Amino acid sequence: MREPAVLALRDGVCVPVRRIRAEDAAALQRLVGRSSARSIELRFFGPLKELSDEMAERFADVDGKDRYALVALDPDDESEIVGVVRYEREGDTEGAEYAALIEDRFQGRGLGVGLTRRLIEAARQNGIGRLHALVMRENVVMLGLLRSLGLPEHEHWQDGAEHVEIDLRPDAVA
Repeated sequence: MREPAVLALRDGVCVPVRRIRAEDAAALQRLVGRSSARSIELRFFGPLKELSDEMAERFADVDGKDRYALVALDPDDESEIVGVVRYEREGDTEGAEYAALIEDRFQGRGLGVGLTRRLIEAARQNGIGRLHALVMRENVVMLGLLRSLGLPEHEHWQDGAEHVEIDLRPDAVA
């Protein structure tokens, strides 16, 4: 992805998008702090009062290949992150775990799917053939986002959640 990039939301608002940087750890903590308890529960599978320094640093410090993340910045204050999507490769496989968090006031505006499509482009360039996510069944928005990508998917019940696997390989059939 060339930077700086802009993602136009459904309502016409243009949001700056870029790769995450190690110095974004504090902004990730603020994003979690601004997010509703429900959004946090759906993302982290339970309550989380704050994102620890250790977790924030781990999420922000990626290698750009096996661990990759994109952030959307607040168009009114580019020091604030309003959305993040990420993948982390699993060992030496072509599979990676996918996760996302979109600030409540930006949900339902196309930010999550727009960021995810850009993440998929990067994943393919980095040799990722499959993304998977554990999604709580009541997280119908995330399940809908993953289904809307138009890519082959497989779902099954795992550990009280939907395990959704998306095939990114060009020869896969939806």
